[in-house]
Amino acid sequence: MEGEAEDFAAILYAEPGALGLISNIVAALMIATENCLDPPFSSAALVLSGVHLIVVGGILQIVAGLLSYRRWDHLTATAFIVFGSLWTSMGISRILAAQTGDAEAIRLGTLPGLIGFMAVAVILCVCAVTVNFLLPPVLVAILLTLIFEGVGAFFDWGRRVAAAFELFIVITGVYAVVVMMLKGVSQRYILPGFGNAPYDPLLMRSAGGPAPKNEKKKVTKYSEPMGMGFLGNVVPAAVLAFHHLGFFTDFRPAIAMFVFTALCQILASFYSFLRHDFFHALTFVIYATFWNTRAILQFLISMNIPDIFDARVNFYGQWTLIALIIVMTLVSASHNRVVFIYNLAFLVMSILSMDHIPVAAHNFTFGIPAAIVAILSLYVGMSALENSIAEKAVMYIGAEVINSDKLKAAIGSIFCTLKEKDSATNEYEDDDVIDLKIVDTILFTGSTVSLMALSASEASNPVYSVPWIMVAGIFLHLYAARLAYAAGSLAKAYTGVVLAIIWLIWAAFFFNPNLGFALRPLSVGMLCLFTVVMVMSPSFTRVWIPYTLLMELVVITQVVTVFNTNPRWMILVTALLAAVMSLYAASAEFINTFLQYQVIPVGEPLIKEKVSAADKAEPPCLLFTSRRSSALRKVAKMLDEGCVVGVPTDTVYAVAGSCKHPESIKKIYMVKGRPAEKPICLCLSNLDQLAAVNPPFSDLLWNFMRRCYPGGISCVVPKGEWLRNLGLGDSVNYVGTEKSICIRVPDSSVLAYLVSLSGPVALSSANPSGGDDSTHHDMVINSLGDKLDAVVCDGTSNELVASTVVNCLKIDEGVITYFRIGCTPQEVVDGHFEAAKAEIAAKPSKLNMEEKLA
Repeated sequence: MEGEAEDFAAILYAEPGALGLISNIVAALMIATENCLDPPFSSAALVLSGVHLIVVGGILQIVAGLLSYRRWDHLTATAFIVFGSLWTSMGISRILAAQTGDAEAIRLGTLPGLIGFMAVAVILCVCAVTVNFLLPPVLVAILLTLIFEGVGAFFDWGRRVAAAFELFIVITGVYAVVVMMLKGVSQRYILPGFGNAPYDPLLMRSAGGPAPKNEKKKVTKYSEPMGMGFLGNVVPAAVLAFHHLGFFTDFRPAIAMFVFTALCQILASFYSFLRHDFFHALTFVIYATFWNTRAILQFLISMNIPDIFDARVNFYGQWTLIALIIVMTLVSASHNRVVFIYNLAFLVMSILSMDHIPVAAHNFTFGIPAAIVAILSLYVGMSALENSIAEKAVMYIGAEVINSDKLKAAIGSIFCTLKEKDSATNEYEDDDVIDLKIVDTILFTGSTVSLMALSASEASNPVYSVPWIMVAGIFLHLYAARLAYAAGSLAKAYTGVVLAIIWLIWAAFFFNPNLGFALRPLSVGMLCLFTVVMVMSPSFTRVWIPYTLLMELVVITQVVTVFNTNPRWMILVTALLAAVMSLYAASAEFINTFLQYQVIPVGEPLIKEKVSAADKAEPPCLLFTSRRSSALRKVAKMLDEGCVVGVPTDTVYAVAGSCKHPESIKKIYMVKGRPAEKPICLCLSNLDQLAAVNPPFSDLLWNFMRRCYPGGISCVVPKGEWLRNLGLGDSVNYVGTEKSICIRVPDSSVLAYLVSLSGPVALSSANPSGGDDSTHHDMVINSLGDKLDAVVCDGTSNELVASTVVNCLKIDEGVITYFRIGCTPQEVVDGHFEAAKAEIAAKPSKLNMEEKLA
């Protein structure tokens, strides 16, 4: 456990923001230099510029974004990957311009994508206001750069203005790099700009109500990628809307802009997988599959593939993808209201994008809904991102439309599964099981879409099936194989790789039938390798057995096809049967895992691994009872040694680390997955402990605090050197903010005893960052136990919510505000404050009366 903390301690990732900003600086400087020169440019110069933008502005910035996700930095990670994909897209566009020489087509094809990036940049700018002072102007400069880059496509003066803003990015970026490098070395902010935010998100009122049942956040080593995933729909929707509404016709330049959705949504899916978040891991895969298949199809049409445009009305290969989007929309009804409405709009758009609609009408039925989805994506992405930053629902998301229990009952009644043993549902609460379910569902999703596209190949031009086979058949199976390897299942990783190669053979053959002779040995080899999968299938869920049997027939069909002995309609029959079976399996796994109950039968494995008594689960950490002083003395000793412990308080359970050890405070951030900018409070055993160090507090503040403590009220007070007199040492830099600190004196004999033994502790609620409060020690053990050193077990907590946090920084001006209304009502705190003011106001009067009497 200790080793794991060291592996993922935030300090080991230093300051990846510096790498990302350097990447932006170099890319912006290159574009600014280019904008100061007059076109046309040589092909060699365009290619060289494009390669530099891809490598420096794209790849390095994406690496910085990936590292930022390991530091729980929601906004910076999203911004780096978004702008990394921007520079990559611009680099690809320059290379295409060098190859085609058609500057007009390049300009028209890339402008809609730039408009999409502008919209995303606006969202990032708004969110940045709640993070720090320096990031907003940098993002605003990038936004203005994009605007004038678009203007510069038509007017030369726009390029000059864009160059000015690009130089502003360079200057502010250099300063930001210096700030972050100094912070990385000293572990504190020396120069201003990053320490505090212009607007603290904690001051924003919660707008979305309580978190829906199926939206509980999980504690992991990684930041939340949901905002990036939903924003990933903006650019592709904007590009396809402009294309179908007739703004541009040649789709080849626009294909570069789909790097954005490929990066943002697949990475969002991957990090959702790492967070054991089934719903978002699958949702973003479905989004990415839809956009990329449509983009590749339009690209092939622009390439003038013979007869492909005329054959589009005969193609029904997209039907199963529509069916999966329907399942996704149904499930999201039990997620939250905003996501459900959004997925409903996405479903309508996908249905109206069907190729059976006549071309003249299709351009409007697809283009207009795509524009609507692009706009809705901005709100959904912003709400997910801002709520992650604030760690509460500050933007409206709403509760679930349909309660998950009702949805479970409705579907279960159809399949008569509700009377089964409840023990079957327990497996869905295991993160390892959820990871494998994500793998299974992605494998079935990829097979479903590609099989239906394959079955349609005999009814239309086979080339039309290639986009679906490439994206769903090849890429999704390789992606599932990667996830399976991460989940520790070599069998399913092997299955994913074999299936990807099978679909690669189909794609190559359809694109060029002359390759049939060369593909014969490979197809026979894949038949042998997939037979191994069929033999392994009894160790998976039973739904795998009919799926692999039918898929084996598809592989046999592939063999006879490349040998040019394919009976008529063999592809149609075998692929269609396998597609139906795969659709059932994908839908069942999607619904079952989301509802955490096997409402649609998939069957238990026929061959199960025997579990010995030695392999049975043990408590993930040490457990101590709160009713024995000997146990509490052991816990106090662990705190003295730098351990992090789950403890009861007078409200809900909390995580504590001794202020004698700065490393233990850092570990609290790791345990909770808490963003570094969110402060941790200081816990004392009693108010006398604070009075002993004589902090420079006013009489009013002291009077108010004596009325609040001990109890479920936390006061935020000015920070000062007096903290070092409490024995905090270097821990002063890791509790509170730069100028303030939250003091907690709980009315809990257990915690007061621990603090009296070990000294002041850093305290934070015992829940994954942004998750539900822990009201029983079992909740602490289940959610954080594998990352804590110990938990003090005290049964059910005294309250259902955490303490009320009062801002006392302006109390001498007669004002208090609230960071959070918790277990103590605001009316009670206001009463304490009014009583404290009245007592302080009465003191001078008493003195004057005594003087007069004397």
